Amino acid sequence: MNLKREQATPLYVQLKKLIEQKIVSGDWKPEEQIPSERELGKDYEVSRITVRQAINLAVHEGLLYRTHGKGTFVTSQTTIKQELSKVDTFQSSLSQHGLVASTDIIKTDKTVTDLQLSTLLNDEITDPLCNLQLVGYGDETPVVFYDSFFPLDIGTQLIEAGKKEVEEGNPFTTLDLYKKINDITPTKSRQTFESILSDERITKVLKLEEITPIFKVTSIIYASERPIEYRTSYYKGDKYKFFITRSMN
Repeated sequence: MNLKREQATPLYVQLKKLIEQKIVSGDWKPEEQIPSERELGKDYEVSRITVRQAINLAVHEGLLYRTHGKGTFVTSQTTIKQELSKVDTFQSSLSQHGLVASTDIIKTDKTVTDLQLSTLLNDEITDPLCNLQLVGYGDETPVVFYDSFFPLDIGTQLIEAGKKEVEEGNPFTTLDLYKKINDITPTKSRQTFESILSDERITKVLKLEEITPIFKVTSIIYASERPIEYRTSYYKGDKYKFFITRSMN
């Protein structure tokens, strides 16, 4: 299929669609390196700027990924689809896509709250908080990083429960840990979703080759009307797709 210069659709968008067709048809296989910008420009008779725009768009959509110093590759087509209208366990979400889930604790800490956290968690500015940081893996590849803060009484119990789960080799998130402690049951959460570029810390934790677009989900979790957790989750953009079913009634 050739690019149609007489169409209103920009050439780089047309080229991105051709790239997608190459992947869907199997001409370009998962983890295979694609031709260079120069080669693509020559094949389709377009400038390298047009090729670069098409590749950038394909990377943003999760079709391709870049490896610094090596080139651009086809993304593995295993995408974890996350339904927003219901809550699945981390293990269930990954097993539905044929992935083996696991979780590791990378940090536990007691910290002094700041104005923002004390307001969100309805604590005094002088009250200590617990911080629990988790990395979730799919087939031993990091796919999500969770950074959670709790009031001291809840966080202490959750950290101990998390350590036991790691010892037993069980995949989990903090939502699973609440089932291990008494008298605290999450009832609702308020969340925001946004696409951001990974910073140095997230790039390192998720073992990304370079700074890249990721999903950031910010959650406040409640037990009845009491806020019990403030969590920021960072999902690999090429591994997760969030969706929701809406009633039209």
